[in-house]
Amino acid sequence: MTSQLERTYGLRSKYWYLPETSLSSTAQELFFKSSPDNETQQFLDESNSISSNYFWQTVRNIGVMILSTIYSKTDINGITGFGNMFLFSESQFASFLEIDRQSWTSADKNVLDLGAGNGDITAHMHSFFNNVYATELSPKMRNRLVSKGYTVLDALEWANTDVKFNLITAFNLLDRHYSPGALLQDLWKVSHRSNCLVIVSLVLPVSHYVEFNPNGTGTRPDKFLNVQGRTYADHVHHMIVNVFKPANFEVVKWTRLPYLCEGDMNNSAYYLPDAVFLLKSLNKDDGSASPRTATETESNSGSVHNEL
Repeated sequence: MTSQLERTYGLRSKYWYLPETSLSSTAQELFFKSSPDNETQQFLDESNSISSNYFWQTVRNIGVMILSTIYSKTDINGITGFGNMFLFSESQFASFLEIDRQSWTSADKNVLDLGAGNGDITAHMHSFFNNVYATELSPKMRNRLVSKGYTVLDALEWANTDVKFNLITAFNLLDRHYSPGALLQDLWKVSHRSNCLVIVSLVLPVSHYVEFNPNGTGTRPDKFLNVQGRTYADHVHHMIVNVFKPANFEVVKWTRLPYLCEGDMNNSAYYLPDAVFLLKSLNKDDGSASPRTATETESNSGSVHNEL
């Protein structure tokens, strides 16, 4: 599949699923290798079709130019349906969470997707969870989420909901959030109350940018994530040790996936290197926690599947 992606688009996909440089022993022990599949190829094929349609791209560019005088880029994508994204297929999602699709029952399960955008990535989880909840600060994107049948919670008050979830996700939100620390606190609070796992993904190396800031108009968060170094591998290590651990989360496993966006006249698709972390909230003992290893988690719970 990798050779097919490179042959079709000239994309160097060798490192889409593997870090370019050596990982720390901590990160290596928790690494789960994902692989490309037919759904990944299908997204790229559809993106290539859109990119090569000159008439459509011309109309798109004119529309974006006009709308950009009034709306943010995210709102424009919400209005027009442009900028569709792809992070994982249903099969990749099931594999990462060790879901046996033969025995899995979705009827009584709830998932919450924070910062869900237009719901493209959320849709790949829908078959596993009958009840889909989402948050989104963009009004135009919220309309799209509602049109897809998702229950949209208040983006600033979601942590106060009484709903208990089987999984909470925050895809590519932590580095776009106006207060990453507050987001992690809320994730711990709700996941601990729900006794559920959390998935957090972000593009590495970390680059903060806040588009919707309830506290003002700046594009910088109130506090930057505590990561060091310049490489993808450096930031994976520091996310595990300096970010998630102090926030009372154990990293059960993590994987690397390509964060893909449909193309334009210049490129058939765009790619960013994502790290996807599966987290388990830890008990707080007088403000501190002693994280268990991934091996201890597996021995106590049997499998990730059993915790969903």
